Amino acid sequence: MSARIPLIVKSIAIVMWTSILFSCASTPKIYSLLDDRVQFNNYKTFAFHPNLSAEGGNYDSMSSRYIKVAIQNEMQKKGFREAEDADLWVNFNVHVHDKLTVQSSPSISLYYGFRRDYGVWGNYPMMQERIQQYTEGTLNIDLIDKKTNLLLWEGIAIGKVTSSTYDNLEVKINEAVRLMFETLPKD
Repeated sequence: MSARIPLIVKSIAIVMWTSILFSCASTPKIYSLLDDRVQFNNYKTFAFHPNLSAEGGNYDSMSSRYIKVAIQNEMQKKGFREAEDADLWVNFNVHVHDKLTVQSSPSISLYYGFRRDYGVWGNYPMMQERIQQYTEGTLNIDLIDKKTNLLLWEGIAIGKVTSSTYDNLEVKINEAVRLMFETLPKD
């Protein structure tokens, strides 16, 4: 029986390390919404919406500038050209908020004991709860038909915001925007 304890401990350790590695993935989840009737090849030019959602009242923040440059690069890779009298408006929005998750998982007790009149007993199942607080960020990018004012495509990136995110903000924004534009059908 005691030979099985190291095997159980090793199994639990492997499961824990695997879950830790996968939970630390820094790639955001990407979603997109597309109007299926749209032929993006009919659109050639873009401009940023005059009332961008992410800008402050009197200034353009560094994160807004990083997002704008990343969008410009990806739009140009897709064959769009920036112009004042554009076919498409581009708008974006950033939302950061705190989240709380509770995860319950089965576990076993590695306790063995002896009580007079009860004999020896050992492993019994338990539920272990893990509470985690984290910050989540969402970046939405919208492509809007300038003439009809209809939303044609929306890219959404959702991910955890950590100190590493702020240490590499421009790189993280570029990665998220690149992943979002992979869902845009125009080449």
